[in-house]
Order: sequence, then C-alpha cells, then structure tokens
Amino acid sequence: QDQVQDLFNKMLENEIQRYLLLAKAKEDSIEVDNELIENLVRQEIRRLKDQNGVDVFAQELKKQGITEREVREEFRQQYRNSFLERRMYEALSQKVTVTPKEVENFQKNYRQGMSDQLSISHILIEPKPSEDRKTEARTRAAALLARVVKGEDFAELAKQHSEDPGSAAEGGDLGFFSQGTMVPEFEEVAFGLKPGEISDVVESPFGYHIIRMEEVAGAQVRARHILILLRANDADAEGAHKKALDLYKRIQAGEDFAELARQHSTHQESAVHGGRLGVFPVTNLPPAFADAIRALKPGGISLPVKSELGWHLVRVNDDLESLEEIAKQIRLQVLFREVLAETREKRYVDVRLEPQ
Repeated sequence: QDQVQDLFNKMLENEIQRYLLLAKAKEDSIEVDNELIENLVRQEIRRLKDQNGVDVFAQELKKQGITEREVREEFRQQYRNSFLERRMYEALSQKVTVTPKEVENFQKNYRQGMSDQLSISHILIEPKPSEDRKTEARTRAAALLARVVKGEDFAELAKQHSEDPGSAAEGGDLGFFSQGTMVPEFEEVAFGLKPGEISDVVESPFGYHIIRMEEVAGAQVRARHILILLRANDADAEGAHKKALDLYKRIQAGEDFAELARQHSTHQESAVHGGRLGVFPVTNLPPAFADAIRALKPGGISLPVKSELGWHLVRVNDDLESLEEIAKQIRLQVLFREVLAETREKRYVDVRLEPQ
C-alpha cells in the first residue's frame, strides 16, 4: 500500500508540474504552429475512421455520448500541450551553458561513477537473411503473384498467405494512407498504380510485397498487399554474433568505435551520429542492455549483448563532448526545477481528491 501511495504521489506531482509548465509557456508567450496541430488532428481522426470504418467510428462516438467535434478538440488540446511543453523545454535549454572548467570538474566525478546520468553509444548488428532465404521468400511471392494474375481472389490469397499480422485478416487491406506513411520502396510502386492494377513483386526491408491499388482519393490512396516476410534463421543470427565479436576485437585493437558504428551499425538513427544514443538516467537505462552498462566503467565497451533486434556493442562515453552534454542536461534539470518552483509561487495550486 505504501508503494502504491508513493507512486500515486509521484504521478500527481508530475501532473501538477505539467500544468505549471504550460502556465509558464503561456506567461512567456510561447506559441505553437496551429496549422501543424490541425493537420495532426485531421490525420488522427482519419486514422481512426480508416481503422474500423466510418460507420463503426460514428457508432462508437454515439455509444460514448460524445461528438466528433469534442474528439477533435480533445486531440487539439493534447497536441497543443505537447508542443508547448517541448517548446518550453527547448527555450530553457538555450539558456544553459557550462564552462570547460566545469566539464573538467564533472569529468572527475563521472569517471569515479558518481554521476546519475550516463552517455551511451552502441553498434547494432541485426541478423540479415541469407541469399538462400531471400530467394526462397521471393519464389513464394512470385508464385502468389502468378495465382493473382490468373484470376484468383486477391483478398482471399492475402488472408491465407500474407504474413502481415496487421492486414492479413482484412484481406491485405491497408486502408487509406498518404505519402510518407509507408517505407519508400513500397510507396514508390504503390503511388504509381491505378485503381485495379497489381504490382510485380516489390522488395522492401520487411520482405516481398504484391500490391493491388483499390482507390485514389486526392493525395491519399487505398491499397491491399500480400507480404512474405524475410526472416533470419539461426545461422543468420550466429553470423551476426560473429560479426559483432569481430568488431569488438577491432575496437580493442584500437579502431575508432564511432567510425565502425557509422560503417556497420544497422541502427541508422544512431549510426549517423557514431552510434550515440544520448544521455540516460542511471535508474532508467535502456532495458535491453542495462545490466551490461552497469558493469562498465566510463570509456568501457561491452562484449556483444543480445536483444530482440540483434547483437549490440555498448559503450559508456567519456569524451569531452559527451560529458559537456551530460553537464548541460544536469544544469537544465536544475533550471527546470527552479522555473517550476518560481511559477508555483505565483500560482494557486489546489489539489482535491475525490473520496473513494
């Protein structure tokens, strides 16, 4: 019961802080792009309607006793508040500076394990299907395409054979979508089709697709697809592990971690930054390799660590750039608390709990 109460108190305080932050944003005349918010609201409403159909959407609103206008306003407020919080945080971060001397002093504590924030980098090696696996999957897709061309029902084949769990039961129906929603390889072909047309076999990072265009509505299209997934087998996983081990040996021999991340990591978002994932609180490390990180000293690099994505080499960064980033993050958190406390003093906060 004490733990539940403690969790409740933390959640309550976080909610109060969020309202204070929004009040401070309003006080500082921080604005957001209303047109962008309206576009996001339209997309969200469209997604809900496409998900189960316009009639089901309307029935659900009626069941809950709300109108579409009220739903739109709720989304509008959620997006607006989220953008205001982000803009306020960005505005505060621009005020934060640290001197080289402060970074140097912080470095001593960091290297002694006295920091509650860590800068993390990683190299991810995902198991890639072998050429034999790719050939087998493409052959299956080509055989299904031949059946479609001969006149078999596309939706029925999708139900029986598509390996996309999100659309197979719906006969491969993906609903309406606009450009920028699907992977580029898929969209390049899909948006070139006319209603009723069927594509050749299309390769994407997920596997092999057969696409049938259903409808075109302005900038949006509705399509079906049959997907044959590219799955790595045990041999592919072992190959990824071996590659990760080879990279570990090269790093131990003196090669640059960041450069190897750029060349070999399959996590593109971090690879372009030399594998840098960012700053994490010690109490909230990435679950996939939290144990490995705790065993490392600053500058240390782990042996390959397995996750559901593949094999990771993890480094606890201790270069000056990383340390400056952490020092700024800590300073920002202090400033953030000071601003909230100052705002709270100017406001009247009244917490009323409903009796159980």
